[in-house]
Amino acid sequence: MPAPPRPAPYYLPLQFEPLSAYLSRGLPAARWAEEQFALSLSAPPRGTPGLADRQLEVVAALDRLPLQVKDLMRGLIDRLCLDPGTAFLPGTLATWHRGTLRVNVDWPDLDPVARLSQRPTLRRRFLLSTLVHECGHALVEDFRGGVPLRDYVRLVAAGGWLPHPADDPWPYLAGHGSLDQLQAHFLGRLLALDPRWAPELPVADPRQPGPAALDRQLPLHGPGGSSGDGHVPSLRLQPASKIALAIMAEERGALGLASRTGIPEVELRGALGRHPSVSPYAEDEPCETLAEIFRCLQLEQPRRQLPALEVGWRVLVLPWREAELRLGPREQALPPPRPRLVHSLRGRP
Repeated sequence: MPAPPRPAPYYLPLQFEPLSAYLSRGLPAARWAEEQFALSLSAPPRGTPGLADRQLEVVAALDRLPLQVKDLMRGLIDRLCLDPGTAFLPGTLATWHRGTLRVNVDWPDLDPVARLSQRPTLRRRFLLSTLVHECGHALVEDFRGGVPLRDYVRLVAAGGWLPHPADDPWPYLAGHGSLDQLQAHFLGRLLALDPRWAPELPVADPRQPGPAALDRQLPLHGPGGSSGDGHVPSLRLQPASKIALAIMAEERGALGLASRTGIPEVELRGALGRHPSVSPYAEDEPCETLAEIFRCLQLEQPRRQLPALEVGWRVLVLPWREAELRLGPREQALPPPRPRLVHSLRGRP
């Protein structure tokens, strides 16, 4: 079984003053972000249409974040950059990389937001979900604590990632479908590809090959399609739903595949449906799976407890809860300064 989680190193037992306390005193939202989250806020030139409203909406979203995500924002994010859409891949609302969270301010050109333009509540919800998702990336890749490799692989397996049975039939055989077995099998294959991996260390630990290497070595197609094409060896993992569609599209269907691989059809279908994905976006890349699991744990109330969410709670949330309980009540937040009183000189001698 995986080692018990460690207390979250980003946790600071200090409360957060609400944004309204600053705005009511005429203080800028950027100052609230700086003082409550230790964030430096950068923005395009003032002439950008609608910039002030979007800047306030982004900062207001920080005020609505769940408490653990606020701690992540304060502990792992150094800069919040509001950048023009030309700095992003098409359709991207936000990205995180090495302590910098960047948000696309050209919202009218972003299709998901434009479709919600007349429904501000849904637009705010979409922005909140995006920020939580990006903080999930920051948590997973925190080199001080982060997620150990063995737990990372377990979350990928729980999220429904498998090799095609023609590439690796082992996960489809009877008695090979538990998360413990999948975790051990995937770790063994990963270490065979690159012996430098240490299962107990965080993925982003300087002694590891690094998250970028993992992005190439786990999926069938990594970023840019570089993985699994004969140039970069990988485990060739895919979302189970995509494997099921590929099997259905084959001329002879699942029965033909069963006869070629020796895997009974019932075992094949059982393996593909055993660990459902938490969302469609979680099927883009294994790293997105972990960020989406974190988002679902923070914001969603699923009708049933998926295996990925059970593992995610233990790996992504429980260390923070342990730190919260161990360090006790939070200290009072630093209040904003009171506005200066300007005394009139009228009537003085």
